[in-house]
Amino acid sequence: MRPGPKNAGFTVIELLVAITITVVLAGLLISVTSGALDVWQRTQSRLTMNAQVKVAMDLLARDLQAVVRPVTSDIAFAVDVVPTGELGAHNWRMADPQIKPDDAVSLQALANATRAEQRITDARFGRSGIWLRMIATAERSAGEKFRLPRAVAYQINRRPVSGAVTDTLPAPIRYTLYRTRLKPDETFTGGYAVINYGELMTPGTDEALCDNVVDFGVWCYVRQSDGSLGDPVYPTDNKAVRYHASGASGAVNPIPDVVDVMLRVLTNNGAERLEQMELGRVTRPHEFASNDEWWWSVVEAESQVFTMRIEVGAAAMP
Repeated sequence: MRPGPKNAGFTVIELLVAITITVVLAGLLISVTSGALDVWQRTQSRLTMNAQVKVAMDLLARDLQAVVRPVTSDIAFAVDVVPTGELGAHNWRMADPQIKPDDAVSLQALANATRAEQRITDARFGRSGIWLRMIATAERSAGEKFRLPRAVAYQINRRPVSGAVTDTLPAPIRYTLYRTRLKPDETFTGGYAVINYGELMTPGTDEALCDNVVDFGVWCYVRQSDGSLGDPVYPTDNKAVRYHASGASGAVNPIPDVVDVMLRVLTNNGAERLEQMELGRVTRPHEFASNDEWWWSVVEAESQVFTMRIEVGAAAMP
């Protein structure tokens, strides 16, 4: 009697083993793909950040290297930490539950360290960051034969990336560095006292320069007779909020010769986390005693600090 034909199909156990192996392989593939995508996104975020910071630093260097010094008592160079009560006039969005901590926490202009250890990377420049204004001849507009003096300003603004500052359902809200400049004829008509230009207070969305900048500050130096820089003329203490300078001979506050610039820039992930915190959509972890401590902990973990030392222009102007 002949034996019957062998069953060529899979047993239930073999099918279960095959399914298990397939699921494991699929899980590994998803994990590897997700990891690769996360690395790619972080890399793209860093590249975008570095590119924007380079543009911002290049423009700051170009403007500061082209600063003019009117030999008058006009305030032609100004650094201000804007008080919280005035930020609304600068088009800041202020109404959300937990925005950047105020100056009691966020103003440590010289950093909390001994003089020998102080670094601008450790400094904080208030809720607003600094509002920097100057007269510079860095650019030439279309149709102009010469680079003419114009008022230029840099500042941080907290606002939606599009739409009105007061929108009930706003677009993503970000801290952004802006550069505002006037036309040469407006500067000539208005004079070289940069503190008189209200137009420099409220930058337009088209004047955004670098995304996710949560702090912006400077240390200013004046050369001594031996060529050394010495201590900063701004800031002179941890709570310094103003340096208004002129190009007049013997000025108490002369226009600086050297400026250290600092930008603290969030990663994209950090910006998204911060927005959720500031809008009250997440709960403060128990290990933080206050929202202010929590805010700065997230920012320091999710940001990078960029610095540059810039020689300030020396062109005198009658």
